[in-house]
Amino acid sequence: MLHTIPRLAIASLAVAIAGCSPRITERKIVGAWSWTYIEGKGRIVYTADHKVKEGFEPEEDPGRPLRDDDFTYLRSGTWRLEGDILVTETDSSPWIAWYDKTFRDDLARGDDYSAKLAARRPKLDQKIERQKVVRIEAERMTFADGYFLERDHRVK
Repeated sequence: MLHTIPRLAIASLAVAIAGCSPRITERKIVGAWSWTYIEGKGRIVYTADHKVKEGFEPEEDPGRPLRDDDFTYLRSGTWRLEGDILVTETDSSPWIAWYDKTFRDDLARGDDYSAKLAARRPKLDQKIERQKVVRIEAERMTFADGYFLERDHRVK
């Protein structure tokens, strides 16, 4: 009986230590993140209902705090975790909708210019990305390939 108690204590301690290991949890991912590119910052938003959208900041400063609808979102879809792998499935349907809305009048003209615009209309592009998350901190999510996202606090 005396040997059972230390073994039980050791087993309990091992389970407690294993439970303390860092795990990727969905709630750590949910929210807005950004990445920097030559012309500015991109934005990706992961929602609690597993939707995702990717886009870019406005070209001109609106002269007020940014709102989510100030960004031009060009991709949308869903996300999920498979262990420590962040899987996003997106398509370019928001980009196509933006293009059609932006050039609606010009596309309807029926002249050479509208034919050129129609030829440049984005094609539907579907993409599945799988990225191994190695660390999520309060302000940064880092992937196995060294790529990282930073929390985006531009929208108030």
